[in-house]
Amino acid sequence: MYSMIYDLTVYIKICNIKGDNVMKINFTSFKSVLMIFALIEVMVVGAYPAISSAEERDRNTITVQGSSSITVSPTIAYVSIGVTTFNKNAASAQSENAVKMDRVYKTLASLGIKKNKIKTVNYNISPRYDYKNNVATLAGYNVINSIRVTVNDLKKVSDVLDMTVKEGVNQSNSISFGVTDEERDRLYLQALSQAVSNAKEKANTIAAAAGIAISKPANIIEGSSAHFVQPNYRAMDMAKMASETAPTPISEGELMIEANVTVIYDY
Repeated sequence: MYSMIYDLTVYIKICNIKGDNVMKINFTSFKSVLMIFALIEVMVVGAYPAISSAEERDRNTITVQGSSSITVSPTIAYVSIGVTTFNKNAASAQSENAVKMDRVYKTLASLGIKKNKIKTVNYNISPRYDYKNNVATLAGYNVINSIRVTVNDLKKVSDVLDMTVKEGVNQSNSISFGVTDEERDRLYLQALSQAVSNAKEKANTIAAAAGIAISKPANIIEGSSAHFVQPNYRAMDMAKMASETAPTPISEGELMIEANVTVIYDY
């Protein structure tokens, strides 16, 4: 396109030497020619996507799924516990809850759990009503304070549960297990590499059976990020735990880290 414009520019200069009348006529012709060339360029450029799409359709490809999973023992526990108190007076219910939670924090500290490992996940004050003959009567107020405790020593999980129950914990939402972020990322990258190898093995098997040869991957799509399959304990009976003298049995099991890829090979 550039060379076309250059040729036309030279043409104008030559016409200019011939005189004004000739130049005017030829300049008008120049504009017409330029419009034609511009239209041709638009048509050619516009055809590129269609050509590209046609080439994509004409490609011979093999699409395979690759997956891998790595099993690992957890090194961290997340214990969700809480204290629920009730009193006819909201301030009294709140005060009673604060006293019990203070004892819970001190107990956790005695187990070597620092404050930065304890996170408040819910604090709620709500009225409780008694219903009789479809008439609601205010009975008092519930105060709920729930925390999430990160326990780095799995041997202490039972102690966290048993000792805090004695100090007023009457709510347990869940116990889950995991590994550090650094360990999770390292294991996921390992699983991801294995997933790509798994996809390549599948593609080679298909190609060999079909009597064709594949080239390098044309496209690789990573599946969802690191996926954990882990044991999870919920809704534990805190009253039963408080009445038992034996330590609460907790089994952390194993974690599974999964990775998936989709790979497209040309052949």
